[in-house]
Amino acid sequence: MRQRLALGSILLSGLFLGGCATTMDQAECLTADWYSIGIEDGSRGQTMDRLTRHRKQCSEFGVQPDVQAYQQGRYEGLDYFCTLPNGLEVGKRGQTYHNVCPAEMQYYFLTGYRLGREIHRVRTDMRRNRSQVRNVEEELASAETTAERKGELRYQLRTMEQEFGRLQSRVEYLEQEERRVVVSKPSPMAKTN
Repeated sequence: MRQRLALGSILLSGLFLGGCATTMDQAECLTADWYSIGIEDGSRGQTMDRLTRHRKQCSEFGVQPDVQAYQQGRYEGLDYFCTLPNGLEVGKRGQTYHNVCPAEMQYYFLTGYRLGREIHRVRTDMRRNRSQVRNVEEELASAETTAERKGELRYQLRTMEQEFGRLQSRVEYLEQEERRVVVSKPSPMAKTN
């Protein structure tokens, strides 16, 4: 229980710091708990390149990372990163997945990630559509716009509104799918890809 609380504290501090610091200073290198650093990096989906950056920075102060402790911690941290709900959130934020999940966890992460990426893509398209609609409406309202051009713009506006309706339906479907997938964790045996 105590270990889980400590792990939770490490993960929370990692969420608040969220990768703000890309390097370690001398004090951090000298007092580093490489297992905890590994957990934090793993829980954020960092690649092993992160250890290379730590190693380079700390070598300036004559400190070498404990690679084994870091790798053990990182692998444990990946248990928190490589979940279906986290994959969904990473995808919805439009973040890139760096193929860090071990094979036995990757199916669940990718199930969420792919759905999240699609939600992100459709919402981005919706925002783009709304921006284009505002531009067309501004041109329509302009006194300098000719009657012929206004006719073209009205047609474009109708087309954009139809597209927005299609995107709205798509995002509603994807959000229903999100609720379904999170409630009923899919089986890796149901893989189709």
